[in-house]
Amino acid sequence: MLIRMTYGDGELKVNIPDDRYGGVIEPAPHSIGDSSWGNMFEILRHYRLAEFLTGSQRVLIVVNDSFRSTPSHLALRAILPFLGQVPEVKVIIATGLHRTPSEAEIFEIVGEKFPVDKFEVLWSNARDDDQFVEFGLWQDGSPIRLHRSLQWADKVIVVGSVEPHYFAGFTGGPKSFMPGLAHHTTIEANHRLAVSEACTPGSLVDNPVARSIRDAASFLRRSAVFSIQFVLDSSKRLIDSFVGDLWDSYERAVAAAVRVYMVPIKRRYRLAVAVHSKPLDRNLYQLQKSYENASLAVEDGGTLIVLSACNEGIGNDAFFELAKQYPTPESILKVKPAGYSLGYHKLYRTAQQQKRINIYLKSELQDDIVERVYLKPVHDVENVINSELERFGEDTKVVVINDAGHVVPYLQQAA
Repeated sequence: MLIRMTYGDGELKVNIPDDRYGGVIEPAPHSIGDSSWGNMFEILRHYRLAEFLTGSQRVLIVVNDSFRSTPSHLALRAILPFLGQVPEVKVIIATGLHRTPSEAEIFEIVGEKFPVDKFEVLWSNARDDDQFVEFGLWQDGSPIRLHRSLQWADKVIVVGSVEPHYFAGFTGGPKSFMPGLAHHTTIEANHRLAVSEACTPGSLVDNPVARSIRDAASFLRRSAVFSIQFVLDSSKRLIDSFVGDLWDSYERAVAAAVRVYMVPIKRRYRLAVAVHSKPLDRNLYQLQKSYENASLAVEDGGTLIVLSACNEGIGNDAFFELAKQYPTPESILKVKPAGYSLGYHKLYRTAQQQKRINIYLKSELQDDIVERVYLKPVHDVENVINSELERFGEDTKVVVINDAGHVVPYLQQAA
């Protein structure tokens, strides 16, 4: 059986024996909503955006960067008619620890219809101290430093998209503010919690990272934030939008994302292939989302092969440089750093995974780069599949997990 899998800008063709193919795990099919800007305008009018903006002098619109498939341009075009009486409007791209967006990416985010000559478009640089002010303290006394534009604005419109996240539970909602618009030390304070086993994809209950994010966003005046949250399918088509209060819209969007991306499985597999999808397949830093999710479908001692071209290279260098101090998975699991270093959670979580399963990576990266972050490079996927099928025995089947950066398999409990 010839299986076609997305890889980079093309596809990878792999032959799998018919009797050894275990099928595909992918997001649930779902009805597609109306993605026209006119419909979005009517939704915003229904949820009284005009009344929300009445009397506003300074409005900040928060949007995602290009590492999310959020249709920000659709929201911005629908918002424009409501901004006529607002003296000052800024749009800020919530980049968190991601790189600076390119000019082409900025125009793609805001859309060709957006008047960039009229409204200032800026982005957050987590390492520029001058951009941030203290909003409060976490319970442990750590300062919560967020972008000063949030203090400048008397009203904030936040545009996000909700899907499972490998340690924060879900993206969207409050994540636009933390880590999206947070200082790197605030992000580090949050991310150090990610080594907890309670930080799992699709889980917000008792998740210390999710709780920390929510606590940080609670320092914003709730009545001053208007939220637009999208849920997309695996083809990046709009399924639905959830509008209004930040927490209410987020909770409704999470419920929709659960129906799409949380996929029940009856058993785990010894061998799985995880197909990473755009835009998360760009670099090594974003790679972890795919194997954290997909590993949930793999038996202890099993093998996971990840396809992710990583055409942009490493991405964020912090965790890659940190790996020099911990050359093996065992070394990072044995020693707790005296002070948290950015990227430690990524290496630690990968080391935990490698204790349980074997993780291979098919990418365009050099082998030594892949090996430094505890993964095993592979060039011929079909050869590795056949080798593992032979090693595991005749009753083993290989399952393919599409859109692995978003879909979360979970073991369905027997009735």
